[in-house]
Amino acid sequence: MTKPSLAQRRAQLVAECAEQRAGLADALLALRPSNALGHPVAGFVVGNKKLVLGTAATALGLLLAKRKRLAGLAGALMSGVGMVRNVLGVVRQFRR
Repeated sequence: MTKPSLAQRRAQLVAECAEQRAGLADALLALRPSNALGHPVAGFVVGNKKLVLGTAATALGLLLAKRKRLAGLAGALMSGVGMVRNVLGVVRQFRR
């Protein structure tokens, strides 16, 4: 049984490392929250939270500026959003 030369061993190791990197990249891509949801719109929302929330807040602000009766509704919605964020934080802690 002959030993492979250093160049052959190096080439083999480089090929194995490239294969491992490709496998790891695929595994990490599958773990991204935007890909885990499976829907392209959900993926966009998860990937661009600040943009989506900023747009929603601007639209709500413009709506409330024209209709002061909806101020109570906006307060209730913000309270609901706060509760949902707290619940999601608890769920995230249990998932770890």
